[in-house]
Amino acid sequence: MNNLLRLTLVAVAALPVACAATPPPSMDGLRVAVAQPLAVPGDVSGNIDRMEPLVAEAARQGARLAVFSECGITGYDLKGKAAAAAVGLDHPALRRLDAMAAARGIAIVAGLHELRDGKLHNTAVAFLPDGRRVVQRKHLIMDPEKKAAPVVPAPRERALFELDGFRFAILICSDAGMPGIFEEIARAGADVVILITAGGGDATKGLRQADLARPEVRARYAAETEKCLSKEAIEQSIRLDLAQVACNQMAWDAATGCYHGGGSSIIDRTGEVTAVIPFRMVLDHLRPQLAVGRISRKAGGRP
Repeated sequence: MNNLLRLTLVAVAALPVACAATPPPSMDGLRVAVAQPLAVPGDVSGNIDRMEPLVAEAARQGARLAVFSECGITGYDLKGKAAAAAVGLDHPALRRLDAMAAARGIAIVAGLHELRDGKLHNTAVAFLPDGRRVVQRKHLIMDPEKKAAPVVPAPRERALFELDGFRFAILICSDAGMPGIFEEIARAGADVVILITAGGGDATKGLRQADLARPEVRARYAAETEKCLSKEAIEQSIRLDLAQVACNQMAWDAATGCYHGGGSSIIDRTGEVTAVIPFRMVLDHLRPQLAVGRISRKAGGRP
């Protein structure tokens, strides 16, 4: 086990895990969390283990929803290791997420490589506290993903779900680039878009702490770190009256060379940025991250 992975596991274990009572629904808003554990390609059981303390901490802070990354359950790489660990939605490991949601009174959204009728999908699942699941499969499969594994596209349509009077839709990474998709989601009556991604690259794109001794590297590091939030996303939330909860994967795996620097945010429908986890370009800085923010209820919204 490399030192970074060992340190990350220790940090996860140190997070509080005390069970919190389910808070009553707020009349004016909802607390939601974005969560970035270390995702290891192919390690389904270990990835779920690393989610659990973050779910517990999100619930302790009063969040009613915890959002994890694209393929956070199976991991995500471009050499096919994570896809080879694909599971069906009836796999026993996923029941642990059902149990977490029920025990903590919190909805959990997480992605995985899914085997369904002999086909491979890039899938997101909302595990709701009452035991229901809502499934959304990725529609727009990009060439690098196709080259890594035979992922097949699913229909464009979105499956909305409701939590405490808020309606949610899920987009998986490149699906956010489908023309008009945010407008379609707003017209369908959604209050919030959940966007889960696994944006990154290989370990050569990451830096080490020692690299920051060079001024030109520091300048590049600062420029990249600023990219966690976009002006377009804030403008879009205001224009469409639509909150956005975005969670990117955090990972570094020597076996596959995959690297994802995280970078997550919560933007209210008003354009207010209520939570941010910065993008981590330095491999030494990767560690479990959780941020809790608030999204507001629309005027005349559902109670």
